Amino acid sequence: MDEIKIINRIKNGDRHAMEILINAYYQSVFAYFYCHTASRETSMDLTQEVFIKIIASIEKYENKGKFKSWLFTIAANHLRNHWKYQSIHTVYALEENTVYDDWDDITDNINLQQALLKISNDQRESIILKYYLGFTTKEISRMLGIKEPTIKARIRYGLQKLNQLLRGDQG
Repeated sequence: MDEIKIINRIKNGDRHAMEILINAYYQSVFAYFYCHTASRETSMDLTQEVFIKIIASIEKYENKGKFKSWLFTIAANHLRNHWKYQSIHTVYALEENTVYDDWDDITDNINLQQALLKISNDQRESIILKYYLGFTTKEISRMLGIKEPTIKARIRYGLQKLNQLLRGDQG
């Protein structure tokens, strides 16, 4: 898929091109939100809201990097805004050194889901962006506006905590 051509078509009012773009990324954005909320309905709502934002701001997209990074920057910011108004935050399941291709790999592992509920939102967010969505720490740093060493530390400490929790060591 040539994203630049599709985005240019969208900017020229081509609704079919917008459908192509949404279909290409809908599942990944939904999975990102589902990992953080563990709620199908909330994830669907957040995903729809993000794509509405994308449609409304596609004219501002300047092709300064990957479209996927721009999209997930918007999704990450939208999630933070959602958390500001919510008192309960639940999340997703991931293992070290794994990029998941199949959403079932994540949702089937209840122990990981429960362990992820116990680590900080910052650590979870960095881990899912790296190990589920496959972004580099440099890309995550740019997306979240946080220094790369901080991202690396969040991932390292989050994975250490997950490892302890999964072994049954609550300390």
